[in-house]
Amino acid sequence: MTRYYFSIFMVSTFMKNATSAYQSGSFTYKGNASYSDVSLLISEEKSDGTSLRSCAAECYKNLDCNAIELCSLPTGNICRLSKSISKNLVTGVGSCSRHELEHSCGSGFFYNRRTNHCQCVIDCDCNTMTPPIGGVLTTNVYLGVEMFTTNCMNTAGHVWTMIQRRMDGSVNFYRGWTEYKNGFGAMNTEFWIGLDNIRLLVVNGYTILRVELEDGSESAYAEYSSFFIADENDKYRIHVSGYSGTASDGISSTSQYSNNDAQFSTFDNDNDVTSTRNNAARWRGAWWYHDGHTSNLNGEYGNNNHGQGINWSNFKGWAKSLSGTRMMLRMP
Repeated sequence: MTRYYFSIFMVSTFMKNATSAYQSGSFTYKGNASYSDVSLLISEEKSDGTSLRSCAAECYKNLDCNAIELCSLPTGNICRLSKSISKNLVTGVGSCSRHELEHSCGSGFFYNRRTNHCQCVIDCDCNTMTPPIGGVLTTNVYLGVEMFTTNCMNTAGHVWTMIQRRMDGSVNFYRGWTEYKNGFGAMNTEFWIGLDNIRLLVVNGYTILRVELEDGSESAYAEYSSFFIADENDKYRIHVSGYSGTASDGISSTSQYSNNDAQFSTFDNDNDVTSTRNNAARWRGAWWYHDGHTSNLNGEYGNNNHGQGINWSNFKGWAKSLSGTRMMLRMP
């Protein structure tokens, strides 16, 4: 996988160019757009005599704006702010001239000024997808130029990026550190997206966690308003808070077996707090273990031995392996 991050120099260079655009109004002309095309608009301001320069200044003040459209109407000029997306506009068609902030992200990408990263134009992450309610769509997620494939799910009024799914026991989850770091499984059945990819999502602002649990026809959920994992140097230590839901808290509870603030462990990389045993091997999984657990969503499918299955202790206890789970992230 190609790895690319904006350096401080590149960010400062972009900000200098953007400041220059703010001062001079020198955006790149991309052609003409129809006045009826409102799908990409952020806002619309009407004022007679609106100039390219003043419209550019309004765009630069709005971090979600990467393009402007100047529309000439009988009532006067209109400045429209838009998210910058590359599309082939035909010069001379439409009543609005479109101008985009210059960037060096390459074709098919725009510069996200909120995250200081390049972001793909459309259908490239779950924020741009609209699955039917309760539906799941598979897509490539681009963060900067990092890319991985996952599922997007429309549930609870939001579209979420899925990082784990259990549903039928078709994928073996009793695996080692390297596979949990990089990810494994199949998008159409069961998978773990990988600790590195979860970390990448977190540092790009995906900090709300939703866990959906199923036991046959019965279901429950737990949602956390703050979710974070550290990098590999700290063994992907987990921090969650702000619980709400129907499953009771299975990660950040006050129980002595709580998973919160624990490092991640696998059978071949033991990072729990006990020196006498490996909790990942004992509980037939890979998870954030201290000593014991209140959740074990990567446990062995169908294993109803105490603590060794897919457990959420406050929902169905330690002796019932759940039939399905989904872990998902989104931005606030």
